[in-house]
Amino acid sequence: MSNDSKFRSTQLQALAYGEHLIIEALKYSLIEYVLLEESNLIRYSHIIELLPLEQIILVSAEVLQKINIFDSELSIVALIKQPIASELDFSLPFDCIILDQIQDPGNLGVILRAASAGGIKNIVLSKNCVDIYNPKVLRASQGIQFALNIYQNYDVFEFIRQYSAQIYALTPHANDSIYEQDLTQNCALVLGNEGNGISSELLSAIKSHLTIPMPGRAESLNLAMAATVAIFELSRQRIVNLRKK
Repeated sequence: MSNDSKFRSTQLQALAYGEHLIIEALKYSLIEYVLLEESNLIRYSHIIELLPLEQIILVSAEVLQKINIFDSELSIVALIKQPIASELDFSLPFDCIILDQIQDPGNLGVILRAASAGGIKNIVLSKNCVDIYNPKVLRASQGIQFALNIYQNYDVFEFIRQYSAQIYALTPHANDSIYEQDLTQNCALVLGNEGNGISSELLSAIKSHLTIPMPGRAESLNLAMAATVAIFELSRQRIVNLRKK
């Protein structure tokens, strides 16, 4: 059992730390087995009763701490399967978030939660993005990626070539406001690296660029904040549009 990215990418497995993540993984039948501290059988009886006995392994607190990467105490952890998304069907339009070289696990986790809350299920990650099953991403997202269609290490230029709907790059240097753009139809929102933004090559390949106007004194927004604002502006427009019909 390992935490490193090579293990996750070759075995298509990951570690889920804590009760909430394990319960989420159970909903999607992703549990391979659970490591449980011996003294916590009663505490986690609601999890134990949902799994065959051969998938429950009792261990000492010392064993759990050896694989614990967080500061908080760990009493339960699971090895889970990574769900595999079906191939993208470009014959029909669909909503999508494209992430270009995102590095911070916390940012990625928040973006995934915002996308799900905003009704966007398809997430495309370019090469050199943080691993979607990094334990810190899993913790920040609270396992919401189990319910999403996620495409890692994707050739984003090939995606742009095949995608039939409108693509919008979110960048602070754009002239057009996201609040004045019609987002009521299927589209893709592109967000870039925390420090450098969307790569110049990718930005050049996208015709439509949008910005989030900021009338206050702050010069920029955190990536996760900007993504959340953009996603919920898209969601708001569609809710308003539906009410008009």
